[in-house]
Order: sequence, then structure tokens, then C-alpha cells
Amino acid sequence: MKKNITLFLVLLQTLTIVFAQNDNERLRWSPTRKLTISDFAIKTKQVETTTSFGQFYIGFKVKGFDFMTKNFNKKVDNFFIKSASWIDTTINIDQSLIYQQTLFDISEIYTRQFRKALHDNRKKIISGTNFIEELNQKYITDFSKRRIEYDKQTKFGTDIAKQKEWEIQIQKELFDLSDFSYEK
Repeated sequence: MKKNITLFLVLLQTLTIVFAQNDNERLRWSPTRKLTISDFAIKTKQVETTTSFGQFYIGFKVKGFDFMTKNFNKKVDNFFIKSASWIDTTINIDQSLIYQQTLFDISEIYTRQFRKALHDNRKKIISGTNFIEELNQKYITDFSKRRIEYDKQTKFGTDIAKQKEWEIQIQKELFDLSDFSYEK
């Protein structure tokens, strides 16, 4: 399990570097815009391990003088990477889209927690930004663990009752962290 998480983090970091350069490949999380089939650059016609896969990116742009910043909401991003995401177009597209949107929403929870941690620790930036990379890794790891938990409990979004429970919990967490939304 630990090797899987480590491998996932290495893959995520590699993809982050590669895809962070191209804004056309990224879709910023939004409370009003939901994922659509056109957001997936790769369309398949056979079931892989699941009916879809979404690649997410949590990144930051914080510099030394940002310790004076009161709000880090625009300095930490949460994106869906289109070119690294795929969807099977032959079965249950709506369910796949709900599943991937839920993962994107979970990613947003950890993005907001990261923004909050930066806000709470902004004075540490005076002595360097190394701790920010550590925070970023912590929230990416926490997201990965939560993603695995969600996948197990909802059977990749196919257990409708569990899916609804998760959606309610996620909306509550997003609401509780609304001060750390990109839009604020």
C-alpha cells in the first residue's frame, strides 16, 4: 500500500511538472462548472480498471514576500488535467462523470486546507519557502489517501447510497472551508 501511494505521488509530481506549463490542458475547479465528457482528452471504448480516470494537480505560487499576504486563495491552484484523463464512452458516462467530479471536489477540500495552512503559517515564509513544499506534499498525500478511501467505500462511485453520503460530506467540508475558496 505504501509503495502504491509513493508511486502515485511520484507520478503526480512528474505530471505536475509536465502539465503545469499548459493552461489549455488544465481546468480549474469551480463550484458551478462540473466536468463534462469533453474535458477528457482520451476517450476509450473498453473498460480499463475503472470506467474513467482523472488526473488532478494541486500547486502553488508563493514567494518570499508573500508573508504579507492575508489571503492565499489565488496562490494555490486545483486543476483537472485534461490530457492525462480518460473516460470510457461505451458505458455509464453519467456515473463516470459524477465519480470524477467527486474526486475533483475531494481534491478541492485538500486545496482549501493547504490555503488555510498557508494563511495560518504565513509568518514562516519570512525564513524561507521550504515548508510550503512540505505542506504541498502533505495535502497531496492526504488527498491520495482520501481518494483510496472513497474508491473503496463507494466501489469507484458505483454504490449509489454510499456515493450520496460522500457527496453530502464533501459539500459540508467545502462549505466549512469556504473562506479558502479560489473565488474569495
